[in-house]
This record gives sequence, C-alpha cells and structure tokens, in this order.
Amino acid sequence: MEWEEWAGWYERIKSTLNYSIVDDSSAATLLSTLIKDRALDLERLRVLIEGKDVIVFGAGPSLLDTVSKICSSDQSHTRIWSRLVFIAADGASRALIEHGIRPDVVVTDLDGDHGYLLCADTLGSVMVVHAHGDNINLIKFLVPKFKNIIGTTQVKPLNNVYNFGGFTDGDRAVFIANAMNARSITLAGMDLGSIIGQYSKPNHHPVNSSVKVVKMRFAKQLLEHLASHADSRLYNLSPSRIEGFSNIAYEDLLQQIKD
Repeated sequence: MEWEEWAGWYERIKSTLNYSIVDDSSAATLLSTLIKDRALDLERLRVLIEGKDVIVFGAGPSLLDTVSKICSSDQSHTRIWSRLVFIAADGASRALIEHGIRPDVVVTDLDGDHGYLLCADTLGSVMVVHAHGDNINLIKFLVPKFKNIIGTTQVKPLNNVYNFGGFTDGDRAVFIANAMNARSITLAGMDLGSIIGQYSKPNHHPVNSSVKVVKMRFAKQLLEHLASHADSRLYNLSPSRIEGFSNIAYEDLLQQIKD
C-alpha cells in the first residue's frame, strides 16, 4: 500500500484510538537510528516470500488447532508444509516455537513474550519490528538485542523503516506477504473477534478487550480492502469470515498448494 493511500486509513485509526502522529513519528525515528547500518536488506524478505505459499499465524483462539494439525501431518503432508513460509504475528511465535516450528518471519510491535521473540531471532527468523508511540521503551530495550531485523512504521516511512500498510501485527503481516509477491497467503489463528487468544499477550500485559475489538475491526476492514486487489490467492483456516479470503480446511489447503 502506497503512503498516500495508507494516510487515509491512518487518519481514521488515529482519530478513533487517539494516537499521536508526533509520538508515532518519534518511535519511527528512534527505530531508524537503532538499526542504522545493521538492518537486513529488504531483499532478504523478498527472497523468502516471492512466489511462495505463505501462512500468516495470528494469536487468536483457533491458533493451536492449526498448529496441532501441522504437527500431526503425515509424511506426504509434511513434505508439502516444509515448502511453506511461516509468518508469525507477535505472540503466535511462541505457539510455533513451543511446537518445534521455527517461524521464517515474525511481525511484532514487541508486546508479545520477549523470551520467545528473542528466541525466534536466535533461530534465524526475520524480525519485522513495528514502531509506534506506545512502544518506545520496548524499542529501546529489545531492538539492540535483535540480529535479524527490519523496521516498519505506521506513519511516513524513512529510508530504513518501511510502511507496507496494515495495522495490527496480523494484518500487517498479510500486507507484507502481499508486497513481497507471495503466490498464496493463508490466515491461521486470525479469529478477529472479541475473545482474546492465550498467545495474544503475555500475562504481564493486561489486555483492554474493548480496544482490542476495535483493533480487530480495523484489521478485518484492511484485509478485505487488500483482498479486493491482491494478486495472491487468499485462504483462511480461521473460523472468521473475511470477504475475499476463501475459508478452507487444512487438508484442502494442502491439496491447493501442492503443485
């Protein structure tokens, strides 16, 4: 999504949730400074994703169901999913790692479990770290610890901090996969409802459920907007209904992508 198009979405989000463009811009500048001369080249993401079949894992209540199906796949199915690109939205990285799956990419604004975010980085996951006004202290604390980092922002991009569109970690991951020309994008654990999944926030981060519902509403709207012009094939393993994404069973998905 180009900045000019995203600016209208950002204005709506900012007005609804009382965000400060000054704080968001300050966070982006800080992130840019901290990753100067050590951020991964964007080509690293493109090589990982372009032409590939991607599953984006959100931290919704249905996440574990999909992860369990992947882990219990028979040998023929395992050969198929070993060719998939796994992108975890923040806390979903913990569920994957706990089940022995290394996420290829983690999209995070740093409010997931810090131990698992650092573990993902150590395992070689590309950490796409998002800057906004509410996570400046987390940026200062965690970003210097990451070795495999790319920066994003929700305001005007900088030379080394990108804006692909998307608001929450989950839908932003989908926008990134689309921008990197994925062959197909499948949602998993993207329930986008009022029930907070166990991997959504660590215990020390209380969740304001009313704010979370508003965020999920924006995420759904953005995904439907993306679906209206995306070139990738779009599937959904989650129970949510998102216009433009075909709800599909895991076994049927494997048949769709095996060729």
